[in-house]
Amino acid sequence: MSTLTKFLVVLLSLFSIFLCGMMITFVGNSNNYKAMYQSEKDLCVNAQAEMANIKSQSNEQLKKSDELKAKLESEIQRLEIENNSLTADKQKFERLAQQYQNQADSWKGVMAGFEQSVRNLQGSLDQTQQQLDEARTLNIKDRKDLNQITADLYEKIVQLQDLEAERRRLLEQKTTLEEQLSTAGGAIKPMEITPVTPRNEAATPTPMVTSSNIQGLVTAVGESMVQLSVGSADGVKSNMVFHITRGDRFLCDLIVTDVDINKCAGMLELVQQRPQVGDTASTQL
Repeated sequence: MSTLTKFLVVLLSLFSIFLCGMMITFVGNSNNYKAMYQSEKDLCVNAQAEMANIKSQSNEQLKKSDELKAKLESEIQRLEIENNSLTADKQKFERLAQQYQNQADSWKGVMAGFEQSVRNLQGSLDQTQQQLDEARTLNIKDRKDLNQITADLYEKIVQLQDLEAERRRLLEQKTTLEEQLSTAGGAIKPMEITPVTPRNEAATPTPMVTSSNIQGLVTAVGESMVQLSVGSADGVKSNMVFHITRGDRFLCDLIVTDVDINKCAGMLELVQQRPQVGDTASTQL
């Protein structure tokens, strides 16, 4: 066998070995490519399904977004209308507030004049109240003087009645003596004269108010009764009048209705102010 033939045989062997290696490599790579293709195909199918799901969700979200957008636009329109209405109301209220402020300013002047009038009326009222207090005090004194004058007048009337009775008795005695003289012809026979009108005893006028001044203090004040710190031991009698004062101010009168040894109670009249515990009570002002 020639050298060239050997060399060709060797080359053919090496080529066969190289070809077998390539075939083995091709077969191995072919299996790997098929698996990779199947895997990529599965990934593509999953991606397409996920893409469809995402597209569906996107469409749904887009629909919701459109609905929300329409709702928001409607709400914005409503808020704009409400804002316009509130702006008009605000302007209206600002005009009313300005009117009320103007009225308040005018009323301030009126109230200032009214307060001045009230102060003037209060001064007049205080002056009138003072005059009324003085008139009531003078009335009480006049009533007391009137009671005294009435008592004196009653005493004078009783004295006049006694004198009139005495005059009638003397006239009857005179008439009786004249009849006796005309019957006896001047001879007078002593006899006891019995007047037709009996002699009246001198009448004693009823005492009105004690002349001595009785002073006490108010010890208790009720709804309708007031109690004083003086009683029968001090000369207090029923229906006696006490004048209750506080300092120089006349408060009221008290007519005694109940009398105890060291206290008394009565009803109020001519009340200018309710008395309090500690106020002074006396029968003379």
